[in-house]
Amino acid sequence: YSKSITALENDEDDDLENTTNYMKKINEAILEQLIIKCNLPLSIIEHVNFRNFLKTLAPKWKSTSSRYFTNKLLPLLFDKAQNKMKCLLDDVTHLSITVDIWTDRRAKSFLGLTGHFIDSNYIPRAFLLDFCRLKGSHTGDNVRNMTEKTLEGLQITHKVYRIITDNAASMIKAYKFGLIVTSSHDILMNHDNDEEEHYESVESSDDASEFLRRWTLTDCHENEHDSNDIDGNIASRLSCFAHSLQLTVRDGVANVQCLSKCLLKCIKLAEWSHKSTKIADLLDDIGKSISQRTVTRWSSEYLLMKSILSLEKVNVDDITEILEDNEVKFNNNDFIVLQEAVELLEPFAEITVRVQSQSVVTAKAVELLEPFAEITVRVQSQSVVTASLVVPSVVHLLDHVNVMKTNLRILKSMCIQLEQSIHRRFAGIVKRLHQQSVNANDRFSDHIYFVCTFLDPEFKLYWLRQMKYSPACESKMKESLIQMVLDECDYGQNRSSNNLRETLSSFSSRSIDMNDSVVQSTRTTTDKKRKLFQYDDDSNGCNVSPNSLKSPMNEINAYLNDPLRCNFSLYWKNSQLHTLKNVVKRVYSIQATSAPIERVFSRAGIIMSPRRTSMREEVFRNLVFLRMNESLI
Repeated sequence: YSKSITALENDEDDDLENTTNYMKKINEAILEQLIIKCNLPLSIIEHVNFRNFLKTLAPKWKSTSSRYFTNKLLPLLFDKAQNKMKCLLDDVTHLSITVDIWTDRRAKSFLGLTGHFIDSNYIPRAFLLDFCRLKGSHTGDNVRNMTEKTLEGLQITHKVYRIITDNAASMIKAYKFGLIVTSSHDILMNHDNDEEEHYESVESSDDASEFLRRWTLTDCHENEHDSNDIDGNIASRLSCFAHSLQLTVRDGVANVQCLSKCLLKCIKLAEWSHKSTKIADLLDDIGKSISQRTVTRWSSEYLLMKSILSLEKVNVDDITEILEDNEVKFNNNDFIVLQEAVELLEPFAEITVRVQSQSVVTAKAVELLEPFAEITVRVQSQSVVTASLVVPSVVHLLDHVNVMKTNLRILKSMCIQLEQSIHRRFAGIVKRLHQQSVNANDRFSDHIYFVCTFLDPEFKLYWLRQMKYSPACESKMKESLIQMVLDECDYGQNRSSNNLRETLSSFSSRSIDMNDSVVQSTRTTTDKKRKLFQYDDDSNGCNVSPNSLKSPMNEINAYLNDPLRCNFSLYWKNSQLHTLKNVVKRVYSIQATSAPIERVFSRAGIIMSPRRTSMREEVFRNLVFLRMNESLI
């Protein structure tokens, strides 16, 4: 009888343990899948309908308070994810960080840091390192101290290679000399007289010139210089490429009154399309829509112009007839201006998407702005390497505005202003392209952008043909690029110039003949535009035996002569160029923009909804951290 009692008690203990584990798994799934990943409020745990729903699916589940999730399960999950991140970062040799400040609905400020590195499979990885409360003034010292505290807590201060921020004065001051400032560091840079500029939301106005002066870029600051890498062990600050690109567009559209008048009409038309049911019905009948303008993104104006162009003038006239407002009516010249602007800014928009993963897609103004929007798209991507896009983007834009100048009827002054702004805001890159000496205070003066482009199989040296160099200048430029890579390889101090010439000679079969048909076609053909980052493949290289790779110079030679142009990660994962692979892991931790940390703030704004403003800071921080680091859960 006693044995039966004992066996029964053991069975009850097993059932209790199984039930406890069952409950634990359900509660963990609720937290991970619903609270964090679906952004449902913690209070849903105590909602009677949610409890009834869960009891239907899991009858053994016992009701739990939201306080249990907030005080116990959430901190445990946060600690688990943070420890996992620390373990992963222990194996990382170099990483770059993006830093920015965000203020929530309650006027409380937070400092966010994201870390970026290349993993063992040569795939870009990113984590939100911290999202911490920033109290007091947003001074450079305060920002730097908070950054150092976070990095020291993760024991990765010595691993930080570059710091990418926007161009706010506090960020520039905080990381002027990287993360370390000593008394021996004299100020090497002369600051521009440009001050931080805040751009207000634009209301409808009859003053077209005033409107144009205030057009777009409400979240950007005037660009300052990148900090100099004073010590090889000190991470230097790099400017956000996308912010600088937006400022370039702003410079281009400044004082172009014919464009400002067209944009005012476009904005008014867009506003009415979302207020008038008659216009909404008309748009629905033709299967079209008018994009809304967002004051914080210049590319929204580009999309707005493009969407109005797609309506065609006959439909636009029908819409304006409904409004009975002569100020909104579009004439033929307006459509020419729009077309030129869109065509001119198209590459800018595409590059913006490439570097930020933003969806950007108005008849001549559209053509003018198209490249700018295209570039903005590409250089803000998070799932692909973006640092290698900076130099080819600048080269493409210079070529684009140079070709467009001969094709424009009305916006030629805008084209010239864009060209001048590119030369000013990307002076370091432009000077290197023209083989001029680069000053310490030149914007984008860091040579690392050229190294990244060189080591991207998509680009290598193919992009040089768009510069239309003479054979002598091209050879000199290649020599300079190879020397930059050799410097990054840190291979001794006695590299022979003969070896460098041998490498250039071995690659000469693919050098660009400046008198061939490639140059002629770009000069004479105006109907066919050059696509972004697409180059004629005339490579005749051959594979090199791994046994012959005894030095960085030999590896560079093998790399340049390799005709393979595949995906970045696939190429370097399978590559046997070990010295170059080490360089790739280091330099490709760099992000072209500060878009990653801005995505964190966007997600934080969703979590901190108007209904959740009473949320405790610790809970808010944990939720943001876990939401952005889902892969660690």
